[in-house]
Amino acid sequence: MANTATLGGVSDAVRSIESHSIDVIPEDERHGKVRSQFMLWFATNANVFNFVLGGFAIAFGLNLFWAFVALVLGLCLGMAFTALHAVQGPRLGVPQMIQSRGQFGFYGAIFIFLASILLDVGFLAAQLVVQAQAMQGTVAGIGIPVWIVIAAVPSVLLGIFGYFWIHRIQPALTVILACTLVAGAALTLASHRTLAPGMGGFKLSSFPIFIAVVGLFFMDMLSWAPYVSDYSRYLPKNVSGPRTFWAVFGGNVLGTLLYAGLGIYITALAPKGSSVTVIGSLAGIWILPILAISLVGSDTLNAYTGMLAVESVRSSWQRVVASRRARTIGLLVMFIIGVLLAETGYQTFLNSFENFINVLLFLFVPWSVINLIDFYLVKRGQYDVASFFSPAGQYGGWRWRAIIPYVIALAAEVPFLDQTFYTGPMVKVLGGADLSWIVGFVVAGVLYLVISSSLGGGQQEAPIPSRAGGSDVGFTGVND
Repeated sequence: MANTATLGGVSDAVRSIESHSIDVIPEDERHGKVRSQFMLWFATNANVFNFVLGGFAIAFGLNLFWAFVALVLGLCLGMAFTALHAVQGPRLGVPQMIQSRGQFGFYGAIFIFLASILLDVGFLAAQLVVQAQAMQGTVAGIGIPVWIVIAAVPSVLLGIFGYFWIHRIQPALTVILACTLVAGAALTLASHRTLAPGMGGFKLSSFPIFIAVVGLFFMDMLSWAPYVSDYSRYLPKNVSGPRTFWAVFGGNVLGTLLYAGLGIYITALAPKGSSVTVIGSLAGIWILPILAISLVGSDTLNAYTGMLAVESVRSSWQRVVASRRARTIGLLVMFIIGVLLAETGYQTFLNSFENFINVLLFLFVPWSVINLIDFYLVKRGQYDVASFFSPAGQYGGWRWRAIIPYVIALAAEVPFLDQTFYTGPMVKVLGGADLSWIVGFVVAGVLYLVISSSLGGGQQEAPIPSRAGGSDVGFTGVND
């Protein structure tokens, strides 16, 4: 008999390609250490995308000092919420989006699933563009459209193998990307180029830009909130909540801070040039392929979570059987959409991505605060997980106590929204600052807490299933 190593009672042969999707991870398949979360998220965020994102702070008009202040403030605020979501993974053993049915109901959560798919393909497309730009700096004879396709290939393969291989690859990438950062920073400093401008004081006219940059990095971190439990749900149920929080917080913030911080510095050196091109000229062309590879893990996470969101939508009307075939098809669909978006939008990347971030802030901030208040303050982590998979369960088809505050919060955000297609009346009053995401956070949180308290935190309004009995939908089993 062939010898198969085991980890947590699960053989490597079985674990080679993941078979689970949106189903509950059984207790006997839970494994791993909290420290793996730090390595996963450091490697995911220590990448060329965050390097370019850091350059946006200078491109938008901030000087060096205030760009760093906005970076740190946005990262810490955004990750404070996202790391709280991470604790839900081991406690409930299901993907983040499926858990949203505990707040919004079986059918009420579909809108959040669809918004998550938008988030996933949008970030995937943006990252493929940045990877292609980095690789074109190495081999200029191949155009960006071709590099976009090439860049997607390794992430497709890693995504197909799934959760276990993602966690295996990221520790090695953590070491490689940390060393690359140190070498790139050292070679840049050794170039003897100095920063003469950019360290001046803060001007009142810069406040809207400062808020926009804080929001940019806030959403860069909060964008992982719909993902984060997907990559902690295999941990044992009884792992330390605080340790899980700090491992996820530290990995995300440190990786992003180092790479985005270097991007800020490089862009301040040469504000009229591409930050990717500039670091290639200062540190050497060798760094560009490594920077391109740095996004393999992040690309995979975007497609993997997108696949889970697609399966979540499908489970709303069709009984879903977790299988390797369904996972593979879902991943391929996500990558195809991401590649097509990247091919059509790479020439207007900066403006398109800024608008995309604003839309995400609009949609996901109210969801995040409702989800966290429900988990930590209302239900205190106690859920009927089986009810996530049926409209006839405890949470019903439509859970209005969450849907109403969410919709009201979206409406409250509109006057404060600054988009290319719409500028709210309060934007001019505030000097051009888009504070819609802050308004959405406060309104959604206060309303949901008040409604839940008045209705009784542990009690549930009458289920309103859209189909009698709900027995024809949900999740069943695992099938290879």
